[in-house]
Amino acid sequence: MPHRIARMRIDETITAANSTTVTGAAAGVAGWAMSVNWIGLLGLLVAVVGFLTSWHYQRKRYRLEAENHERARLEHEARMRAIQERCER
Repeated sequence: MPHRIARMRIDETITAANSTTVTGAAAGVAGWAMSVNWIGLLGLLVAVVGFLTSWHYQRKRYRLEAENHERARLEHEARMRAIQERCER
């Protein structure tokens, strides 16, 4: 799978996880305000699951970006060596 497509899917997942976290937190606050314990607990659970999902995919995106950066750095160094070798001839 091309890295661009993988990054798009990771970004979409992070966006969905962030929305889930906000929705869960809002449901938790609403449940707490209405003194309905199970809604508050369910909202808290949804918020925690959304947060953990977001955290996981943020780490995954960071690793992907680090790999891409390292690949670009190595490619740049190889190009510079090739240019220097041509100049030294």
